[in-house]
Amino acid sequence: MIAFLTLFLGIVVGPHPVELSAEPGVVRVELSLDGALVASLGPPWATTLDLGREIAPRELVAVAYDAAGKRLGEASQWINRARPEAEAGFALKRDGSGRVSAARLFWRCPVSPDPESIAVTLDGVPLEAKDPARIRIPSRSPDTAHILIADLTFPGGIVATAVTTFDGRTRKESVRELSAVPIRILPGARLPKQVDGMRGWFESNGQALSVVAVEEGQAEVVFVQAGTIGPDFERLLVESFQAPPGARPVDLRKDSRFLFLSSNPRASVAPNAVTRLFPISRDYPSRGGGFLEVGATPFAREPRTPPRIAEAVATAGLSATRRERRRAVVLLLGAGARDTGTVDAPTVRRYLARLRVPLYVWRLALEEPPAAADWPEAVDASTIDRLGEAFGALRDDLKSQRVVWLEDRFQPSTVDVTAKAADLVVAR
Repeated sequence: MIAFLTLFLGIVVGPHPVELSAEPGVVRVELSLDGALVASLGPPWATTLDLGREIAPRELVAVAYDAAGKRLGEASQWINRARPEAEAGFALKRDGSGRVSAARLFWRCPVSPDPESIAVTLDGVPLEAKDPARIRIPSRSPDTAHILIADLTFPGGIVATAVTTFDGRTRKESVRELSAVPIRILPGARLPKQVDGMRGWFESNGQALSVVAVEEGQAEVVFVQAGTIGPDFERLLVESFQAPPGARPVDLRKDSRFLFLSSNPRASVAPNAVTRLFPISRDYPSRGGGFLEVGATPFAREPRTPPRIAEAVATAGLSATRRERRRAVVLLLGAGARDTGTVDAPTVRRYLARLRVPLYVWRLALEEPPAAADWPEAVDASTIDRLGEAFGALRDDLKSQRVVWLEDRFQPSTVDVTAKAADLVVAR
């Protein structure tokens, strides 16, 4: 009955036009932002929405009514949150005893019929998926909730994630909407083996939340490149060859992947919108090195447009949440890094905190670049030894992270840890 004609992509702030399409019979549309009514519309179903100057994840909902005030339909979309360009799901198959024995993976991507790669995990353990139509599910405890996840990568860097949960006590998989929230386990703490032991641990706006599953899985790190970064990578690569045996590794754990994002946007999507396209590399698996080898040239052929460093960091935060995994964003300040954008660093820090994405800032340049004044907490990573220390802190952070899947749809920034778990975990 109703649909959005305006789609909000990337980082969006300030006033924006909103257009909707409504079928015959609709006489009024109520537009709400984060649960608060912002407009009541009639034909031609258009208005201007002011999102303010603060970058924040928002939910925009349109509800259609007829002349008698009857609710006819609803449409919604997230703003300043990662949007799927492809979709995927599971259909579970059970044997005669009711145990889940196999899963069929299905997907839809408008730009490509088939993914380039598929990675499936059950409770964080990789599963073989040579035939997506029948993925064998090994036997698991019937008294424990299990989480099945597939990551699909399509040409052009488009990704989709399929998630479902199941146990042996019912013959139904989870069709409820789930929200992923990253947490950090405090030193020395251990999570319960079963999710029932986490009852009452989390709440949102005072309402208790139900934990469906917890998983570790793969970690993702988005490195934002700022300044003339290539020579810094090349110098550090030479230093790495000369490093003594046993030096701190400049690498992530093998259960991680990383990519690079440029702070030089290609173009503005719309003349009146703070939405730009920042070049992004493909994903790189962290298998025995590669960070310094591949980091010098991913954007060598890109035009050098005026840099917008803070805005690029915000975009990296969106990218880091694409698959809802353990994650982090690292800003790399190279020689001469300078921000010419209008978004400031504190605004972006608050935004990443709302997304629950940890942010690190490393200075690779030998001399402090102008942009370092915007990020006073930047860590000196200008030598191979100091870069190894920075990677060590990042590895420790990712190792402490877990992703909790909670029942229902809500903003991760609203999730709090209750007193029952305050000594064990913190929400990130």
